[in-house]
Amino acid sequence: MPDDQYRISEFKKVLRRNAGEGVVDLDKNYLHKFNVQIHRLEDVLRNSKRSEPPNRWSYHRIGMVSEGEGNVKTGIFSFRAKKNTLVVVPSRVISSSSNWAPDTKGYVLLFNMEFFLENNFSLQIIGNKKMLTPFVKPYIHLTDEQAEDVCRIFENILAEKKQQETVNNELIAVKIVELLILGERLFEQDQEQVSNQPLMESIRRFVDILDEYFSKEHSVKFYAEQLAMHPNHLNALIKKHTGLSAKESIQNRILLEIKHLLHSTKLSIKQISDQMGFRDPNYFNTFFKRAEKLSPGNYRSSFD
Repeated sequence: MPDDQYRISEFKKVLRRNAGEGVVDLDKNYLHKFNVQIHRLEDVLRNSKRSEPPNRWSYHRIGMVSEGEGNVKTGIFSFRAKKNTLVVVPSRVISSSSNWAPDTKGYVLLFNMEFFLENNFSLQIIGNKKMLTPFVKPYIHLTDEQAEDVCRIFENILAEKKQQETVNNELIAVKIVELLILGERLFEQDQEQVSNQPLMESIRRFVDILDEYFSKEHSVKFYAEQLAMHPNHLNALIKKHTGLSAKESIQNRILLEIKHLLHSTKLSIKQISDQMGFRDPNYFNTFFKRAEKLSPGNYRSSFD
């Protein structure tokens, strides 16, 4: 069985087998690890109930609907994905879908930070993309011309992936970066049309403060004080909008930076621990291992 067909088949089995959990944790239940995958949406939907139970994964997922339509929920957002809809499911955000039309076509791209680190791309290339955070509306409806540009990039990635050569990974990474740059521009244009509600302003301020202080301040209380609100209110506000609590958002940002430092610098584990504001190196190791199921040292050696 071809690798892509096998992965899709195993993905469906995991979702069916664990659907009763409420939210399927694919990091725990899907055993076939990878750094990047791309599939045609019609291949994923074929021989299925044309639905996907609530699930979360540590991969960023970008989908494009070129034909047909279906119901999608990601975080707190529920919407109808129809022709020319670009959808983003950031890492660990809960998503589900249902009622996909029989004629639905499109693309699904999955990738993680390790794919870029292994190909010597800077963390900032994807680390600063707002479309990959749970703080923005996760979908946009494109014009035919915009959709054509996006679909062309997906087709290029598919073509490179089919060659199954390691040397193509850099080209695939470049094409994903191109998709992210174009997507970021399209999402920003779409966001400009949304009224500047107080809720969105509070979330934007939280993101800005988090980017400035995450390496020094790890408590929800600190960020709540900066926003003049109670920590419980901030947790509830962020969770209601994104599906992740403020605490989870802070931890995810810290983890992203630790991965970058482990891969891209020669700093010792102790130096990274200090730089990231951990007073106790043992807690630093516990924090990382709880999230990645690997110690910082083993994570670093996995790139050697």
